Amino acid sequence: MIRLKDVVKEYPNGTHALNGLSLEIQDGEFVFMVGPSGSGKSTVIRLLVGEVEPTSGQVMVNGFSLLNIRERQIPYLRRTVGVIFQDFRLIEHKTVYDNMVFAMRAVGAGSKEIKKRIPYCLELVGLADKGKRLPSELSGGEQQRVAIARALLNNPSTIIADEPTGNLDPARSLEIMRLLERINALGTTVLVVTHEKDLVNRFDKRAVMLENGRVVSDGKGYHLRSRRTKAAPASAPQPAPQPAPKPEPAAPKTEPPVEDLTEVDVSEILAEFASGGAGAADGEKEGQADAS
Repeated sequence: MIRLKDVVKEYPNGTHALNGLSLEIQDGEFVFMVGPSGSGKSTVIRLLVGEVEPTSGQVMVNGFSLLNIRERQIPYLRRTVGVIFQDFRLIEHKTVYDNMVFAMRAVGAGSKEIKKRIPYCLELVGLADKGKRLPSELSGGEQQRVAIARALLNNPSTIIADEPTGNLDPARSLEIMRLLERINALGTTVLVVTHEKDLVNRFDKRAVMLENGRVVSDGKGYHLRSRRTKAAPASAPQPAPQPAPKPEPAAPKTEPPVEDLTEVDVSEILAEFASGGAGAADGEKEGQADAS
C-alpha cells in the first residue's frame, strides 16, 4: 500500500514541490496521476522510490516508512517497486536478454533466479522470441515492453510508470496500457503518471490530479477542474426598477396607397427572410462552439 499524509517537500534551492499532499493507494489498485508541469508528480515518484526524503509528513510504501529511512533499507524498498520510464533506458550495446540480466545482477539475483524470471517476464509481455535482439532492432512499442518486463523482474508489488506512452503512437500507447491492465489483473498495484487526457478517459480507472503540490481532484477520468473553486465575486448592486413609461398615444392609422402594395415583390421578401434566418442559425452555432 502507498500512503502519503500531509507531505511537504522543499528542495535546497527553495522550491516547494509538495505542500501538504495526502494520498492513499490500496494494494492492487490501478491509478492514473495527472497534472500540469510543476504540479509535483515527479517529486512523488522520487519519494516513492526513496530517491528523496520528505521535508515533513508521512510516506509509507509497501511497509517502508520513507521519513528518515536508513540507507541500507533503500535497496529492499526498491525491490518492491518497479519503475518504467518514458525513454526506455535500455543499454544499446546489450541484447534484450543481457539488459535484463544486468538489471537482476544489480540487485544481487543469483543465476538460478535469473534463468527462471527472465523467460517468464519476456513471455508475459509477448517478447519471448526477442531475447537475442538489440534495442535498435526493436520498435518503440517493443522497447517499452522490454522496459516493462525489466520492471517486473523482481516481482514487485507496485509498478510506477512515468509517462510510459510519451514516445509512442496512439496504437502502441493503447497496447502498452492494455499490458499494464493485465499486469494489474495479476494483483500488482499500478500507478501511471501521464499528461495524456484522452488515454486516461479511455480507461475507467481512478485518476488523481495534482496542482501546486496538492491533490485537487480524485475520481474517475481526467479532471480539468479542481475541487477548489474560487468564490464568485459579489454581484454589483442592481439599479432600482424604473416605472414603465406611459405609452404614447397611438398615431392615427393611415392606409397605404394601393399602388405601394402592388409594387412590392413578394419573392424578395421571402428571400430576405430566408437569408436572415440562415444567418441567425449560423450565429447560434458559432456561439455554441465558442461556449464549448
